[in-house]
Amino acid sequence: MIRRHADLTLYREIFKSKDFIRVALGASLIPMALALDHTHLMLTWAVPPAGLLLIFSILVNGLPIIRDAALGLLKKRINVDELVSIAILACVINGNFLEAAVVSAIMVFGALVEEAVSDSARNAIQSLIEITPETAVVEKNGQEVSLKVSDIQKGDVLVVRPGETICVDGEITGGKTAVDESSITGESIPVGKQPGDGVYAGTLNIDGFVRIKALKLGEDSTIGKIIRMVKAAEQSKTDSAKIVDQYASWFTPVILACAALAYLATRDASRAVTVLIVGCPCSFLLAGPVSTVAAIGRAAKAGILVKGGKYLENIAQASAFYFDKTGTLTLGEPVVVKVIPEAHTTEKEILSLAAGIEKGSLHPLASAILRKARELGCPVPDATDILSDPGTGISGILDHKTIRVETGGQYDPSGYTTVKLTVDDRLYGHICMEDQPRPEAGRVIRKIQGLGIRETAILSGDQEAPVSRIARKVGIPAWYSRQKPEDKLALITSYAGGKLVYIGDGVNDAPGLKASSTGIAMGFKGSDVALETADIVLMNDNLSLLPFLITLSKKMSRIIKLNIGISFAINLISVAAGFAGFLTPMMGAVSHNIGSITVVLLSASIGFSKEN
Repeated sequence: MIRRHADLTLYREIFKSKDFIRVALGASLIPMALALDHTHLMLTWAVPPAGLLLIFSILVNGLPIIRDAALGLLKKRINVDELVSIAILACVINGNFLEAAVVSAIMVFGALVEEAVSDSARNAIQSLIEITPETAVVEKNGQEVSLKVSDIQKGDVLVVRPGETICVDGEITGGKTAVDESSITGESIPVGKQPGDGVYAGTLNIDGFVRIKALKLGEDSTIGKIIRMVKAAEQSKTDSAKIVDQYASWFTPVILACAALAYLATRDASRAVTVLIVGCPCSFLLAGPVSTVAAIGRAAKAGILVKGGKYLENIAQASAFYFDKTGTLTLGEPVVVKVIPEAHTTEKEILSLAAGIEKGSLHPLASAILRKARELGCPVPDATDILSDPGTGISGILDHKTIRVETGGQYDPSGYTTVKLTVDDRLYGHICMEDQPRPEAGRVIRKIQGLGIRETAILSGDQEAPVSRIARKVGIPAWYSRQKPEDKLALITSYAGGKLVYIGDGVNDAPGLKASSTGIAMGFKGSDVALETADIVLMNDNLSLLPFLITLSKKMSRIIKLNIGISFAINLISVAAGFAGFLTPMMGAVSHNIGSITVVLLSASIGFSKEN
């Protein structure tokens, strides 16, 4: 009945629940019984009317606790119901119907309050589940047809009017609009969209009439992945919370032994009952899960997807932050600033050959080369036998010649990112590009260093000069250039200074994201592989959220430890007070729930954390 062992996602708001109505009705029988016989605090079968009301109250609120305790024992699953059940039964056997009724009512009502307060910690997550509409308008054979979202297929064209919520991940094929993407990215400013732009399920079409081709549906959509990951995250355990599991394995036998000792030493059944009640570690069991869910919910509200509380705890303990460069610390939109041809060729020929090889690549440097080639009107031929080597370059065949575009060219003026182009191993020239750091990067690095991160470094597949230039601009003292995926992985796995956090966005970052204590991916432009591999995703690519993430994780870890300390202290003091006779069973039930609600309220305060 109390269900401290239950799935935290199942509870409803307290005043809307049938459980609350039942608890209130059962509790209302207690003052009615006292009104019938206000001269007796210890009611027995000798006072049938009042006694029957109290028995009914015990049946309403106490019997479900006893039933769940019995079911738990049958399933070999220990929870706090056993101790409360023994206490209620002991009161009934001794004729203390009033105490049994009051204890039952206080315990179940306290549990409902805890659950209701806990719900506030996951409102941001629940809103994600409810955000996608149930129906949508689809164009079929020139006609607009209303379909259930579950019946929409990939490739269908949806008609979305102003004020409607987009229900698929897709691409705009007609019309222009502004889209509120705050449910996905946390960014409240609407983003302009036109044909060719991508949109997400769960985002709001503000002011335009658009047609959208469905590309990803249901669980495959961005919102679907977020919901699935967050549901899994709610069930994860932090290292601090695992202490609770160890404690829960032996608390029942210990409390039972204390209660038996109290009775044997004093011959006072009331003291033994009080020990059973106050010994229930409800607040202890709530210490970790509620704090974790509150932190994950607050992060989701800011546009940060966290896949488990343990990753937040790792950040709180981290001593190092390693960054990818392109697309993470920089805007990921390099531009060609100079082309250096050899004597036997021209700038346009170099750009044309390089663009032909890079045409199908998604790398930011490839995009820069293609933009420059088209800007100058260079032809872009179709190459064959394209072979990509992440972190090194790309090659292909054009007119029966092997064309290679490789990083690590010797020409390296002013720290530009430079690639060299060779034709059948003959050098044709160099293409120099420049990528600017994100405007917030330097400020973010200073903040995280001020929050106790002792070591920051850049791991990049780029050359020494551009990596060092970005490092100096943003204030990172260490950098590693020309790093292939396996090189990044080796550096991360060899780190021995404590917890290491790695932030990246590309396919070549996936091994590092997986190997680090916590991997953080840039979610807006990041690759699908990076998003799946990372433990935390910045849905709007906003590095400014990193300091907030650190403070949030430290607050979560601090509150979990505080909750554990408060719970243990309250249980220990209450058991001693019950043993000594300073607490009655009713007082014990009240103090027990005060402790539980205090823990839940402390945890819920995480939801009010402000962004830096």
